[in-house]
Amino acid sequence: MQMYTDGERVFISRNYRVEGISKKDWIEKGERRVVWQSAKLSETPTLLTNTRFYLFGAGATYLMRMDRRSGQTDEIDFEKEIVDITSDLRDVYFVTHEGIYKLDAERFEKAKIERLAVSDILEKPIRTLDLVGDYLYVSAGNWLYKIKKDGEKVMEKALADVRKILADHEGPVVITEDKVIYFTEELDTMANGFYEGEYIKAEHGAYQTYLLSGTHFSVFGRTGERIAHVEHEHYKTFTEGLNHIYYYDEEEGDLTYAFKRDLLGDNFVNIDLVDTIALIFASLMAVEKAGHRVRIKEKRGFIDVNVNHKHVDMEKVFLVLSKYFPEVFYLYKNPGYYDEIDNFAQKYDLFVKEGEEVKLNLDLLEKFSEIRQDFKTLKEDIVKDIVALSG
Repeated sequence: MQMYTDGERVFISRNYRVEGISKKDWIEKGERRVVWQSAKLSETPTLLTNTRFYLFGAGATYLMRMDRRSGQTDEIDFEKEIVDITSDLRDVYFVTHEGIYKLDAERFEKAKIERLAVSDILEKPIRTLDLVGDYLYVSAGNWLYKIKKDGEKVMEKALADVRKILADHEGPVVITEDKVIYFTEELDTMANGFYEGEYIKAEHGAYQTYLLSGTHFSVFGRTGERIAHVEHEHYKTFTEGLNHIYYYDEEEGDLTYAFKRDLLGDNFVNIDLVDTIALIFASLMAVEKAGHRVRIKEKRGFIDVNVNHKHVDMEKVFLVLSKYFPEVFYLYKNPGYYDEIDNFAQKYDLFVKEGEEVKLNLDLLEKFSEIRQDFKTLKEDIVKDIVALSG
């Protein structure tokens, strides 16, 4: 069994199927409406992750791909135990105990799976991975590795007893058998905290790390301090939304959710997805108003940004802005939220077409830039960082 989420749905895998449940109906109406259900699978996924259009799952040896809108399902029997999985907008990375593998989300064929050659020089067994920007962070043997996505090993650090690696815009968050450790991009330790019980699952969002063990559900801040915890005997798994936590309650045999504000108290930060997306495009507006050429294209469901005649990866824009507005990191870490950018653009007439080119609606974005009082203060630094992405 496993749970995951995107902007509109909570996903749960159980009994050889995956269901997508409407968040809006559940939270606003108290109705758990199943939007779609996958075909019966060869294995129940124990790992879930999103790309731009698909929910990917992994069981023991099977890799599954489900269309997030319809639930249409495909499977590959990889014939080796899959122990962890992660993704970005376009690609899926997964590990067995002996190798790191990459698959283009649109080319879901066993023959298209690529084994990264760097796997051969890593200590074994390989246990877990996550990615941020151009890098994979991988735990293998008693080492933590930083590896370029094209397969070049960059650095390593001795670290034993790792259970899970999670991505943050500042570097990896590593869960060991009893610690939560926050690292920089250079693998220097920034902070750590301790937890009790046997590790079950962890997720990391914009501000906190959520960790379920055999005895507690804990929340850690970036200083390593455990800022909230709940003793439990009956949560089997969970997933983090923007303002809610969704659980599977084994005692009740059912799904439930909790408001983050009830769990976090004064540490709670409300995240409005519309405001968050507005900040992204208001930042691009600031680049244009500073005298730089900015053009936007949408091609096959992906938004391409061109700054000063050079392509800028939208995911890298997310990462740059996460330094200033941590909530933007959700759009990077979970590509399932990318649909909400399209919804935002259509609802607010974000793009203005001039001939064959598409420009930003600057009048609209000027209003959105006033959402955050600190935007004007940060604007100059934001512009410099985004322009730097264009080389």
